[in-house]
Amino acid sequence: MRFTPKNRTRTAAAAGVIALSLLGATGCSAVNDQATTLEYSPSDGIVQDLGDLQLRNIVLVSDGDGDPGRLLGTVANTSSEPINLELSIGGSDLSWNIPAGGKVIYDDAPQSEVLVASVNVIPGTGIRAEATAASETATLNIPVVDGQVSYYQDYLPTAEATPTSEATEEAAGEATAPAAGEATGAPTGTAAP
Repeated sequence: MRFTPKNRTRTAAAAGVIALSLLGATGCSAVNDQATTLEYSPSDGIVQDLGDLQLRNIVLVSDGDGDPGRLLGTVANTSSEPINLELSIGGSDLSWNIPAGGKVIYDDAPQSEVLVASVNVIPGTGIRAEATAASETATLNIPVVDGQVSYYQDYLPTAEATPTSEATEEAAGEATAPAAGEATGAPTGTAAP
C-alpha cells in the first residue's frame, strides 16, 4: 500500500482533532485548581483555627440593628491542656475554658454564656470579633444570620426574667399591680385578680 500526501494530510488532521478534543476534555484541570481540594466553610458559619483550638461553624443569630445576638457553633481543643478562649464582640467580653481534648458547643450553652449585648450590623453581613487563646490572637469576621429565619428562631435571644424582683415579691407575700405597659396575664377585657 502506498501512502500519498493526501492520506498523510487526513491522518494528521484526524490526529489533531483527537488531540484538541482530549485537551478540551481535560484542559480545565490542567490549568485550574480542583474545587474539591480547596478548603471552605460548608455552612453558614466560619471555620478558624486558633492555635490548638478549632472554631467550627461560628455564627451569630440576631435581628441586628443594635439588638442582642447569640453565638452558635463549636470550639474543640486538640491539645492535652485546657485552654481559655476569650472573645470580644459587640460590646461583650465572653470567656470559656475548653477542657483538654474536649469541646464547647454554643448551641447547647445557656443563653447568658453566649449572649452578645449589641449587634450593630444587619443580618447577612459580618461582625468583627477579637479572639484570644493562650498566646494566639485572631480577628474574626463572624457572619450574622437573621433570627427570623425558621431554623434560627429558637436561638434568637430572649428577654430573661429578673429572678430577684420576682423572688422579693413572693417572699414578701405582697400582691402588686402590674406597672403601666406590663403584661398582666389576664385576658383582655377582664380585671386581674
